[in-house]
Amino acid sequence: MKTITGCTAAAAVATAALASVLMGAHPAGAAQQTCSPAPNTRSIDLPGRKPTTLVGADVCARLDGDELRSDITLHWQIEEDQVEDNSTRFDSFKIISRLERRSAPSGSDSVVTVTPCDFTTDLNKEYANSVGVTCSTSEEKFNPAYWWSSDATVVYDIKGDGKGPITWELTGSGLVH
Repeated sequence: MKTITGCTAAAAVATAALASVLMGAHPAGAAQQTCSPAPNTRSIDLPGRKPTTLVGADVCARLDGDELRSDITLHWQIEEDQVEDNSTRFDSFKIISRLERRSAPSGSDSVVTVTPCDFTTDLNKEYANSVGVTCSTSEEKFNPAYWWSSDATVVYDIKGDGKGPITWELTGSGLVH
């Protein structure tokens, strides 16, 4: 039996109700996903007169039939109404998406597959992207003997701040079993 854990009952009910309204009922065997129970957001203060950028990431494990993958979707927007300096904001902005599994609900994760994605050009080109860009791992065969999850790390380097790369460990998805 496949169950998704990691959300409160109220959040799960609200999410299911909203999904059914927005997307309609799904036939048996339709894709299902579980995402991080806590928000992954960060306000990035840029040097000089560059606009402060709010970044959010959805960390999800997606099960479609007997195939499972990790999807990390990145969204961003500027926090100022007016842009005074539209020069390059990031020297780099990368995500490392991981599909992980464990042999027990409270066990340690082992990484099954990893995919790095470079979104530097995307973040420097546009001040906002509400649809997002997604970094997905390859699909792996679902094995119900394990508890599966998605996890991710963001590494970004702000242009002109002199601090070098900054690592941001995202809150992972709930478990799929």
